[in-house]
Amino acid sequence: MSPYAPLVLIVAAAVGGGLLAAQGPIFARMAVHAGGALQAGMIAFGLGFLALLVLYLLSGGTVPKLDDLKAAPGWVWFGGLIGAAMVLLSIVAVPRIGVGTFLTAAICGQLLAAIAYDHVGAFGMATRVIDMSKIIGAGLLLLGAYLIVRD
Repeated sequence: MSPYAPLVLIVAAAVGGGLLAAQGPIFARMAVHAGGALQAGMIAFGLGFLALLVLYLLSGGTVPKLDDLKAAPGWVWFGGLIGAAMVLLSIVAVPRIGVGTFLTAAICGQLLAAIAYDHVGAFGMATRVIDMSKIIGAGLLLLGAYLIVRD
């Protein structure tokens, strides 16, 4: 069985989602000790970079060719910026609105955007047409988000 079987990936994604829920409070606490959101964000990305560098070196990775990087569409470079923006947003927002509200809004935005991205085949991905079940699911998602964040 492939280590990338769908069930394995789904479980890994669920575990990752649980860990993402811990990220905001962890980063917010780091900001208290590091002197602010930007400092905590730099520490988080620095540690992440070091972890990836170690994995890269252990895996025998090769250095990308400059010509290959130049050939990439310009929009691919925004992925890291999106990650940095979300880390900073979590540092600022989680202490003010709570983990549940922050992640409910973030996940709602992710899922609604994902349905639209799939529908148009954004970013070179396969097209997956929006059907009635996805529309109903999105409606239930919005209803669930409302029930979670209302006071």
